[in-house]
Amino acid sequence: MANQKQIPAWFRYPQYNWESKHVVVIGAGIAGCQIAWHLVQAGWQVTLIDREQKIAQQASGNPAGIISPKMTAQSSTGEDFYVSCFDYAITQLTSLKNRHQNLDWHACGLLQLAHNAREELRWESLKNRDFDQIFLQLLDQKQSTDIAGIPLNYKASYFPQAGWINPVSFCEVLLNDCESKNSIEASGKLNVILKTDVINLTRKNESDDWQLCNKQGKIIASAEAVIITSGKDLNRFSQTKNLPSMPVAGQTTTAPSNAFANQLKTTIGHEGYLTPISDTTSQLTFGASFERNINDTELNTETDKNNLEQLSKYLPQLADSFVDINSAHAAIRMTTPDRFPYFGGLADQDFYTDKYNDLHQGKQYKEYPDAKYIGGLFVLAGLGSRGLTTSGLCARILCDILNNNNNDYLNNNSQNENHLIQQHCHSARFIIKDLIRKTTNIR
Repeated sequence: MANQKQIPAWFRYPQYNWESKHVVVIGAGIAGCQIAWHLVQAGWQVTLIDREQKIAQQASGNPAGIISPKMTAQSSTGEDFYVSCFDYAITQLTSLKNRHQNLDWHACGLLQLAHNAREELRWESLKNRDFDQIFLQLLDQKQSTDIAGIPLNYKASYFPQAGWINPVSFCEVLLNDCESKNSIEASGKLNVILKTDVINLTRKNESDDWQLCNKQGKIIASAEAVIITSGKDLNRFSQTKNLPSMPVAGQTTTAPSNAFANQLKTTIGHEGYLTPISDTTSQLTFGASFERNINDTELNTETDKNNLEQLSKYLPQLADSFVDINSAHAAIRMTTPDRFPYFGGLADQDFYTDKYNDLHQGKQYKEYPDAKYIGGLFVLAGLGSRGLTTSGLCARILCDILNNNNNDYLNNNSQNENHLIQQHCHSARFIIKDLIRKTTNIR
């Protein structure tokens, strides 16, 4: 259990005293479904709202996505974060699969190719570190080919527990598990409202419930707590408009199965990724494109050609075997400047710039007041392209924050084990960085 007094004042959370434990979650993608699932297990009444006719239609609407860690050459906070998230995701998926056989999750492993000089150096560095073979194996070209089932021209980092999942299936199972008789005991309740677009969040006084309004000004719902998980619309609300973020457009492509493609046995990562054929699909999915600062996107054949060209560069025999390719899904993924997501309370920016304005003077021994937040307003967003892996643990910690149970979830083997995930994902981390540097353009 992490002692809150060991955490810098600007990253501490208050003790919450909820009256009704009713929360509205805005957005029914993987982030919204994850936090809804966790809070229902913790006894909350959850209202999940989405503007689409079905859940998981935006960034979570891809036919296939990857569950895997992200490794760095040397141990780092970023690696610790992704490994901890990956471990949590595998445990959660295993449990869900035992209760819901229709969960479209394939633990077929992942080969991350050492496809350029930088990746070669990473591979060499990882090989010199001591990893459990169940977690990571550093393979030569022949070993990689044997695992893949098709010829590969590269060494690879192999994650036996990794794999791919249908994100829509993931979201559906999370919500169904809240109601299932086969679920772990859930004392809360879930209500899903679709085809409803939240435009504005208001309240007259700090002690009042939040009111969620549509573009006509009609109140859709009200609750003492609101969690914004709305992906590309993260900055829509006045309370979140200053959160640093960057939209990234991504499109995936599919190709029908063929005799050569059917030999592929595992997921492969290079500049993009490729998922194999399975018992639930007769096609491979590959991509995804990565176009920064694009606010809107739609399917186009030129992007499919680019995806195929990229695949041809690293897996030429496989790409040459395709007779036809098709557009799969296009969406905007919201990421952050440091690639860590946001989760937790939304900071009161005026309070931060007032009370912590002398941080640049290095007064580490000064007694600072604890952080102040916009009461009852939380965020889980900025998950980028790895949200399927990171959303579960981020939702778990956010759930614990709401329930006054803050823990240190970093990998026990980490050299950075004194750092808390919640600090690196805090909504005010960029304000604090600016104040320490004393830049004039405080967001």
